[in-house]
Order: sequence, then structure tokens, then C-alpha cells
Amino acid sequence: MERFSCDVLVLGSGAAGLRAAISAREAGLRVCVVSKGPVGKSTCTWLSAGVMAGGFNTATIKAHLERTLLAGRGINQPELVEILVNEAPQRLDELRRWGIEAEFRNGYLFAKGHPPVQGEEIIRCLINRNRELGTEFLSKFMVTDLVMEDGAGMLKVLDQPSGEWQALSAKAIILATGGASALYSRHDNPKRMLGDGQRLALEAGAVLQDMEFVQFYPLCLSGPGTPPLVIPPKLADQGRLVNDLGEDILVKYGIQERPAGEKARDILSQAIFTEIYRNGQNVNLDLGDVSDQQWQGDPFSASVEHILGNQYGAKHHPVQVAPAGHHVMGGVKINCDCATSVPGLFAAGEVTGGLHGANRMGGNALTETLVFGAQAGVSAAHWAKGISDSHDNILFERMYERPGTEDSKLSITDLQTRLRKTMWEEAGVIRNENGLIRALDTVNELREIALSIPTECSRQGRVDTIELRSATRIAGLIIQGALKRKESRGAHFREDFPQQNDEEWRGHLHVRVINGNNEWDFQPQIQTE
Repeated sequence: MERFSCDVLVLGSGAAGLRAAISAREAGLRVCVVSKGPVGKSTCTWLSAGVMAGGFNTATIKAHLERTLLAGRGINQPELVEILVNEAPQRLDELRRWGIEAEFRNGYLFAKGHPPVQGEEIIRCLINRNRELGTEFLSKFMVTDLVMEDGAGMLKVLDQPSGEWQALSAKAIILATGGASALYSRHDNPKRMLGDGQRLALEAGAVLQDMEFVQFYPLCLSGPGTPPLVIPPKLADQGRLVNDLGEDILVKYGIQERPAGEKARDILSQAIFTEIYRNGQNVNLDLGDVSDQQWQGDPFSASVEHILGNQYGAKHHPVQVAPAGHHVMGGVKINCDCATSVPGLFAAGEVTGGLHGANRMGGNALTETLVFGAQAGVSAAHWAKGISDSHDNILFERMYERPGTEDSKLSITDLQTRLRKTMWEEAGVIRNENGLIRALDTVNELREIALSIPTECSRQGRVDTIELRSATRIAGLIIQGALKRKESRGAHFREDFPQQNDEEWRGHLHVRVINGNNEWDFQPQIQTE
């Protein structure tokens, strides 16, 4: 294997990774960003609506705090929320100083990308800043193994274009790989967003938490031939959301929070899922009476006017909608410095858990990447300055080549499709014990198959097999967490335990690997005045 070494390695080139790299580079260290795809692209930031929440005075910061805690249904980690809302103004202002094309309105910064990838402008701004600072980039590298020892780390990576293995070492590692919503057959994430970072952290010895909490955005385009385009919450509220019988969904299910697609994502997703998959009804959004002024009412709605209103016809006829996998609230447990439970390993963004609690408020995902990306970079740089260069040879001895074997005759695509279908039907918006047990059996079966498939085969077969192994690992944890949490809270809805149970379940499920086995424990939420 070829070898590469630097001070700080950042895994992931979305906003969290790019912002972390800026902080580490500003500390005077050699920093490299490693991405599975082209730098910045194929990330949730790139595909996002580009909406960032953040107050700019005492009143709006307080409102941001209250709305975040309300959405989290009682289990946000308050210390992380405090950092988010207090540092958001500074981080958003940085983007404007660095030249982002964006508009601030009503407590949100709206990036002006090219619909439907408004987040492209965030990526452009952060990449330009990194290039000014001299950050290095390695793209199309898939990380398969992470080893941490004596506070330093080494990655085994697959150079996807060449098919060659390489070893990358650093004095500090930052995980910023995003979430895992592409485990579901309906999702609006990049298709390779499968929980790679959570799996690497787990196998390196870190603690994961809240893995059962997966957010589904309720108002995505559905129907034949349409992508799961996210419909802006405020725009949706100005139309009528009805089933085939003409029943108003918001009225029928008593959903009063507005905008419902922002503040009641969990309840609205469950309502629409019930109508479609339990009651056999289509759910349609009728925007026919929405005026041109309303379409232009906020930058997000205005940005999708052409593609949603004209290309997909929402100005002229009702459009079918359905939920889609959108964000994972669970992930690597971190402290206020973005340090994991493994020395030298840091994490930021959607790969982490704890900030959002049981349900994420709209607009907080991108703000999180900036606030905690910056902190992760500062913390990793401080750590790296205390690590000697002697770690490199020690860690390299623990990286190894797998023996070559023949190509597998199995269709990885078919296995991935089966995994996504299982997760959507049995471990998605609405869950129950019997369905979760069936799902776990299927995922365990798929994992055994994935582990039996050789990785030294064709380049694409190797990539697909590694991703399937990672996907089944994280899918299994989501299901196990959902089985253990015998209540409904936020995005986790158990129809056999439909009530929120603060007495027994106000807290966090943690999992880590000990002697090769998953070890779970429950930590009650610390009550604060």
C-alpha cells in the first residue's frame, strides 16, 4: 500500500468537513479532506435547500433555542443546543464575509444556489476558503478501516478509480461523513449516504447514541416518474393537503404547528404514511390557489417555483406527496469539544447524535455543520499539536491486505434494494415489534451474505460490497434501538407503544462494541432547571 500522512485528516467534504478543515488549517497544521465522491458533491449539503437557522439578537437566539428544544421532544443534549444557538450568528456571518451568495430573512440564511441544489453555494464558498488556506483534498477515496492508537489514527482507503489500497495516517481524525437516510427506499439524500462514518466510529471503539431516531421529511414529491423533491414548508401551508376523499390531512390528524413541514415533521410524516400505506389513499398537495406573491414569499419557495410549479406542474394540478428519509438524529456521541469517546477521534455534523434529540427542527442541519465543524477543527488541531510523528509506523503494521478471490456471482444491487425496501416498510415512519423483528432477521441475513462476498474482485464490485457491509451494520443498529425503545417520541413512532413515556424513556440509548459484541445501555436525560 502507498502511504500518506498529515496532521489532521477530515473524512467528508460536506459543510461540516469543509468547515472543520478551515479551523484546523487556520491553526497552522497540514490538513487533508478525504471524500468518497467528488469534493463537495454527493453530499447532503450540496443537495440541500441551503436554509440555515440562526438568530442575530437576544430575542431571536432565545426563540431559536426554544424551537430547537421543542422539536427535540425532551431529549436534546442542552449543552450542545446552547452552543448551536449562541455560535450560529458568528458562523453564518463568516459565510457572508467569505463571499457566499445568500439572503438573510426572518431568522434564516438562504443560500442562492441553482435549484434543486441550493446548497451548492455553501460548498462553493467553503471550498474557496479552503483553497485560499492551502487545504489538501483526496477525492473518490473510500475509507474501509479506521484504527486509533495512542491518540493517533490511520485509515485504510480504496482509491476507487485505480482500485488500489492506500494507508492514510494523521495525528487527529475528524469524522464528517453525514448520515444514513439512503438506507431507505424513499429518501432525498445522496444514494451512497449509508452510515459509513457511524460504522467506522463504532469499530474504532466509539460510543453511538440515539440510532433509532430517523427523520422523514413529510412533503416530498411522489408518484410515477418524479424525484423526492422537498416541498418548502411555508409553501405547503399555503396550499391544501388532502387525501382522495378530500379530507384535509392537517385537520384530520389535529396537526396545529405551523409551518407543519418544519415544526411537526414527525407527526405529519406519520399521518401521510398512514393515509398512503395503511389506508390506501393518495395524498395530494393542491397549490392551485397560491398566488405569485406567495410563491415568492420566502427564498426557499421562490427557488423551487420553476422546477416544482412549472416542470412538475404544481401550479396547474395537485401533486402527489409522501414522506422520504431525510436526516438521522442519532450517531457518534460527542462532548462540547466534538471529541468522541476515542482519544484523537473527533466528529461533527450529521454523523453525530445528541443535538437534535428525537426530532430535528428545520434549518438546524446546516447550521450544525458550521458550528460544530468549526469546533471540531479547533479541537483536532489542538490535539494534533500534542502528538509525535512516531505513531505512523506502529499504526501501519495494523493495516493489512485481504487475499484476492474470484468475483461474486451475487447481485449487490438486488441485495441493496432488498435492504432499502425492508427498512422502509418495517423500520421506517411507523414501527411495531413484529415488523422490527422481521426487519432485523432480514438485515442479519443480508449482513451474513455481504460478509461472505469477497472484496478483492472487480473495482465496482468491491466498492458495492464494502458499502453493503457498512449499510447492514448501521441498519441493524437502527432496528435494535427501535426495538429497545418501547415508547413513541418524535421521529420514532411505535404503534404498539404510541405514547411518549418520560418516566422510563426520557434519555439516550448508547451502544458500543465490546469483545466483538454490541453492548447497549440507557442513560437518563440529565434534568436542568
